[in-house]
Amino acid sequence: MTDGGREANLVYIYPFLLLYHPMFTDIKRIIQSDRRLQLILMGGILLQLITAITAIGYSSADQHFQIIEFSLFQQGVDNGAKYVWEINHFVRPTIQVYLFTGYNKLCNAIGFTDPYAQLTVLRVILGLVMYAVFNLMAFHYFRNGPRKILMYVLLLMNFTWVLPYTRTLFCSEMMSSVAFFGTLLWYDVKKDKQPGFLFLLLIGFLFSIAFYFRFQIGFAMVGVAIWLLFFEKKYKHLLPIAIGFGVGFVLNVYLDYLFYKEWVLTPYTYFYTNIFDKRAAGFGESSFVRYIGLILGVMPAPLFCLIFFYYALKSSVKLYRNPIYLGTVLFVIAHSMVGHKEERFIFPIFNVLPLIIGWTLPDLEHFYQHTKQWVRGFMKGLLWFTIVLNCFALVMMAFVPYGQTVQFSHLLTKKFDGQPVTIYSLGQHPFETPSASPQVFYKNGAPNITIRKFKDPDSIRVLTQKDTYFVSTYNEIIKHQAVVDSMGFKPVMHSSDFLWGLNEFLHSKKMNSINEIWVLYKKE
Repeated sequence: MTDGGREANLVYIYPFLLLYHPMFTDIKRIIQSDRRLQLILMGGILLQLITAITAIGYSSADQHFQIIEFSLFQQGVDNGAKYVWEINHFVRPTIQVYLFTGYNKLCNAIGFTDPYAQLTVLRVILGLVMYAVFNLMAFHYFRNGPRKILMYVLLLMNFTWVLPYTRTLFCSEMMSSVAFFGTLLWYDVKKDKQPGFLFLLLIGFLFSIAFYFRFQIGFAMVGVAIWLLFFEKKYKHLLPIAIGFGVGFVLNVYLDYLFYKEWVLTPYTYFYTNIFDKRAAGFGESSFVRYIGLILGVMPAPLFCLIFFYYALKSSVKLYRNPIYLGTVLFVIAHSMVGHKEERFIFPIFNVLPLIIGWTLPDLEHFYQHTKQWVRGFMKGLLWFTIVLNCFALVMMAFVPYGQTVQFSHLLTKKFDGQPVTIYSLGQHPFETPSASPQVFYKNGAPNITIRKFKDPDSIRVLTQKDTYFVSTYNEIIKHQAVVDSMGFKPVMHSSDFLWGLNEFLHSKKMNSINEIWVLYKKE
């Protein structure tokens, strides 16, 4: 391939490199000179696209109800927002709701109305943006060091089992993550080149947007503030950044007022309600070390992550001046001190863990080269175990939809494709949560499907008409399988054939099965 052809190819594959800055020119040169990096980046973007297409549904109900259903509420149409307590307690910042409302209205205006397709396109957009931001961070911080360290960081960034999935999520955690770290990257690139007042104002404004996406990202911002004050000593930058942050803060207060129809300071109501009023604690409390254990399971997978974690702690004497390391440590410590913990709360720092690992690799490599032979053999075996486990989990996350309930409702919508049909369900149906909160946004895409619910399993016996459809989850129907079989119902579709078979295997071994794996029955 000619140099011109290779460059054109890079322009096509990596459009984010077209921004004019010497750093981007340097990155293009590095990529052009190393075929291995090209393969990693092309493989990473392909995996990111596949994951974005298959990652249907959501990781947490808050991602759906407090954004998408809130958006329907804002638009004055039927919605499920009233089924969550946050709507009446004014604890949800609304900027992300406004963004989705704008996106949804734009899609509807051009005739792109299918809810599943709308969210697929949104996941693709998010995946590409986050892919660009976090890979650019890898190049920014490692392009001047050993090439193999950069390669390892890019491998971790693009092929750690859970990271491509997190980059598809239109949730507050990930939106705050990309806004915060993207802004920090932009500032770090230009901070020593006498940035102007307007640029610094914009940096502060973007930090405030990140804060309003997810208030807890403020803990990481404290780390950046410490870095600016005590290590970089960019005192002249502080005032314009603070003014920009204030402008963003005022704008968000006004947006919340327009949404809730009264003046409210959502950062205050959020922390007062969840922390001081202990509303969050009512949903359960966990040990201080829960997030430490979670990070150990992600960096990148057990068991080699234990070694990475040890060296990340050991390197703190060198990295405490680093804004990413400092912000990440403060973020994890602050979250660990709060009683109520959920895995998604720690999502914002997941995609910078490969950077932290990269900074520790020289020390780890030095230890490996100078340790005993049997220790090197043990570490090599542990590494291969981690690679195999990570690859298996990566394939699962890329090709098996996490949101099985939404996946099943999508399959039903495609199967009946506008054809009027009545579907009976035992308990929960595919257009609602286990607690019976309706997912109105998805149901709007299937007006032809009528759901009839009954709670008594014996009610199945009244379904005597041929070609009657009936849905249930594995865990629900397994208790009444004999009744279903006796009535002549046959399975015609699962939310995932693989997971249904896995549940059958787990059940045969008397082990706990996976929740919300669905089946569609048809009466012969």
